[in-house]
Amino acid sequence: MRDGLYRRPSDGRRFQRFRCRHCARRFSTRTFAADYWLRRRDLLPRLAQLATEGPGLRQMGRLLAVTHATVGGQLARAGRHCLLYHQEMTAGRPIREPLVIDGFETFEYSQFFPFHLNLAVGAASWFLYAFTDSPLRRKGTMTPAQKRRRTILESTLGRPDPKAVEAGVVALLRPLLPRWGDAPNDRDPSATPGLVLHSDDHPAYRRALRRLRAEVPTRTFRHQVTPSTTRRTTRNPLFPVNLADLLLRHGQASHRRETIAFSKRRQGALERLAIFTVWRNVIKRRREKRRDQTTAMAAAILDRPLRWPEVFGARKFPRRSLLPSPWWTYYWRRVKTLPLGDRQTEHRLRRAF
Repeated sequence: MRDGLYRRPSDGRRFQRFRCRHCARRFSTRTFAADYWLRRRDLLPRLAQLATEGPGLRQMGRLLAVTHATVGGQLARAGRHCLLYHQEMTAGRPIREPLVIDGFETFEYSQFFPFHLNLAVGAASWFLYAFTDSPLRRKGTMTPAQKRRRTILESTLGRPDPKAVEAGVVALLRPLLPRWGDAPNDRDPSATPGLVLHSDDHPAYRRALRRLRAEVPTRTFRHQVTPSTTRRTTRNPLFPVNLADLLLRHGQASHRRETIAFSKRRQGALERLAIFTVWRNVIKRRREKRRDQTTAMAAAILDRPLRWPEVFGARKFPRRSLLPSPWWTYYWRRVKTLPLGDRQTEHRLRRAF
């Protein structure tokens, strides 16, 4: 029922207030806006756009005349919103195309803590369907001092799980299986249809598929492997995910080579990846020159491109969106960076929705 008006001190605008007949709580029309509780209501769309164009947190703060701490906090809020937005947008939508998976390697805190961002992209539409993370052990050429440093860190913090990539790929594909339809065999139409998956020759992908086959014996998988040394042209079957990797490294300062803007926390990198996912799918066109359609349009999910103000047009509530298990962890900020110890907080709602 109506319960008076609320006058906003900043600009004098008035909003209708209501009171629930069941629980007697009061709320207004502003309660269901994505920028609820924000004083700078222009920040979320502008920050989301800047987060895909390459500047670091301090650069974004200088551009928007706010502190880098404000930028980090609001990027986390935008990332949570994008997780819910993507899930609601794709819920119940069938996947009628092969998938291409790959691991985008980056690091958190220091180069002694690398991790994979596992991506699943549509082979025909280039739509970025899902992502997960997998911690890695530092590898490659190291000096004797760096090897000693790695040994000390592993004895103190523990060694990363050698099967983390396998577990990350299983968590990546498992939520997609109910929506992923069987695709016919183009070379042999009489053959039994199966779920077509493209990847490189990483051995963890084969082990992950064996686990999925054991979990869902009624589904048939066709795993097509392309060596990672194959030229990364448009004819490469892995081109859709290679392009996503290229855009991700180009558009986010934290993933560039030899940068001081690297991610201090893996949780922050995942939240910015959620923003990148929505931008890639519903805002950016598939091709820069043709300007034909977005990947969401190619996947028959949307019928037109969107803009950031439309993405942040309405508030999303976590209890109304059935987030998969890894994304539920990302939403509540439960991904921990080991060297930081207890100096990490989780997300807690100020009000129950």
